[in-house]
Amino acid sequence: MTRRHGLPRSARLLSGRQFQAVFAGRLSCGNRYFRIFHQPSDQPRIGLAVSRRVAPRAVDRNRIRRCIRETFRLRRARLEPRDYVVIARPAAAGQPRSALARALDELWQRFEEQS
Repeated sequence: MTRRHGLPRSARLLSGRQFQAVFAGRLSCGNRYFRIFHQPSDQPRIGLAVSRRVAPRAVDRNRIRRCIRETFRLRRARLEPRDYVVIARPAAAGQPRSALARALDELWQRFEEQS
């Protein structure tokens, strides 16, 4: 049996109502490639928004989504318990994965719990 290393359903924002609640909180930070909206929660959960305006081709949007999910998955245990909605900006479309991962790591560091 193969062990999956993805995100459990409980670590994802799934409904439009959950996304709207995060946007209504109006707390955000960002950089050239991404903007993260966030609000307190009982555990770290993520929602993604990568529009056609950012990358017209589905393959490019999916590549950006995979990068976001992977960086979140690797840092999830250290993140503050918040709901996060990551929105990709148009500048992210043509960037290599390493540049996207660096930009996301920079943002995730702001939310790591201080021990």
